[in-house]
Amino acid sequence: MNGQDFKKLLIDTVKADDNPNKEQILPLLELVTVRNEQTGEFTRNLWNHCKEYIYLCIIPQKVVELKKYKDYLFDICDSIYPPNDDYEFWGLDIRPGELPNDDSLSQIVLFENIQKQIVDEIKNAKYVIWIAMAWFTDPILYKELLKKKKQGLTIEIILDDNEKNRNSGIDLDKEFPTHWVTIKSLYKNIMHNKFCIIDFQTVIHGTFNWTKAANFNKETIAVVKNRTTAETFADEFMSIKRKILS
Repeated sequence: MNGQDFKKLLIDTVKADDNPNKEQILPLLELVTVRNEQTGEFTRNLWNHCKEYIYLCIIPQKVVELKKYKDYLFDICDSIYPPNDDYEFWGLDIRPGELPNDDSLSQIVLFENIQKQIVDEIKNAKYVIWIAMAWFTDPILYKELLKKKKQGLTIEIILDDNEKNRNSGIDLDKEFPTHWVTIKSLYKNIMHNKFCIIDFQTVIHGTFNWTKAANFNKETIAVVKNRTTAETFADEFMSIKRKILS
């Protein structure tokens, strides 16, 4: 089993488990690259088996956070380690590494605790956040974006030009490049997109507007970690933006 397949199995196993911290663990595992080290040292456990170590490599900023769950992840890795005639799983370590450069598709679908998941994804952002939203009135998400702005991230927002957004009490224009969309139509159509692009690797999209009221509705989001998908949404963001600026 290669590292990418092992990572997928690890994530799927954690999803199916009842660990109370899995909502914190899963976003971290999405950032992991799995490496292995097959040694020539005998285990003295199974006959003629050598020790194999699994390394979960994650961006340096997240190493300490992921290490909180090392014991739990060791048990999961031990349970999913594939049967092997030559090697035996012997240890797990968490090390600094780069973001995964594969283009595999990973998706989390949520029906509850949506705002919290969005906050977690914003906190994990390193470079860029682009938002296209029909309604944005949520002060909690606004404050998280302000924190990322202070860290130097590039943040741009596309919003439908409607009364609720204009009178939300959140001064998006002052803090971020904000592009207002007015659709000229006899039927009062609106810009109804609801998506967020992070670092051109993650997309959050679904029915959830970034409003206080949305937390009490029956809403859905998908968090997709896939560069091709992210670039597709980024192309749409740029298309909308060009129309506004033209």
